[in-house]
Amino acid sequence: MINILIVGGGKIGSRHLQGILLSKNQLNITVVDPSLESLNLCQVITKQFNNININKKITFRQTLPKNENFEICIISTNSDIRAKVTEDLLASCLIRHIIFEKVLFQKEIDYHNISKLIKSKKVNAWVNCPYRTFNFYKEIKKTLNINSVIEMNVKGSSWGMACNSIHYIDLFSYIVDSSDLRVTTLDLSNNLIFSKRGNKFSEINGFMVFKINDHLLSISCDENKKKSLSININCEKIKHYINEETNKWKKDVNGLIQIQNCYIEKVSEMSGKLVDNLIENNQCDLASYEESCKLHLPLITQLRMHFSKILKKEIIECPIT
Repeated sequence: MINILIVGGGKIGSRHLQGILLSKNQLNITVVDPSLESLNLCQVITKQFNNININKKITFRQTLPKNENFEICIISTNSDIRAKVTEDLLASCLIRHIIFEKVLFQKEIDYHNISKLIKSKKVNAWVNCPYRTFNFYKEIKKTLNINSVIEMNVKGSSWGMACNSIHYIDLFSYIVDSSDLRVTTLDLSNNLIFSKRGNKFSEINGFMVFKINDHLLSISCDENKKKSLSININCEKIKHYINEETNKWKKDVNGLIQIQNCYIEKVSEMSGKLVDNLIENNQCDLASYEESCKLHLPLITQLRMHFSKILKKEIIECPIT
């Protein structure tokens, strides 16, 4: 059986477990979380799959394993402890592939330190920003000419701009085939919003503009309590409009307009396929750790500086997860 480790069995980690239970491989799965509540949630999910997962063995722990080998590890803890967890884990365990949840880390120095660590341990690392893996975005990319200017606009209300922007930055990078991201405009609110994940994490609204070469990405979020989110991707005479609330995709290709459904896969539907691809091919469609660092750091740095301004003190941690 192939050894799989999930570190962090809360809301996201339990969804990863749900997806991995659909893997076609024989797996020995270990779930680690200090919280008994989180482990109980994972146990409930496991019982729901008993009839179709006779080829899976599942173990639950409150502490990290030591001196063990794992083919794949998913680290789905909160961002504030993810670097320390990674360091502690790799201090004694051998791991072939790591899938990190986003946002990676709160401290800029952690991006560099973990990069050195995974290189020294010869770990293949990936970051779970999955929009680039969705079939309809792959179709959209095929219609665009990266030799012309591509403009992408993400806008809406109450969609968690601070913690979720990295998903759309990653998608933008995938569409234009480059991770050379730079921030050109930052117009953020001076009002911090406590995250639904706890008072130690913050959210913010406002407007940001990024560029890769001449390609343009604008991201905005306002304070309307009703959640909304739409994405426009335009290039020459080609326009794509995606409404994430209705899962509708409107495309205008040289004047030919079509409207169709677009499916945004859930973590619980994707993780099994990611695991199987890594087992069978040593590859997956997610961005590599190094590529994702180039996209995370401009965002994390600018947000940290803005939070420092609001709090009127210099902080070294960007309080988002």
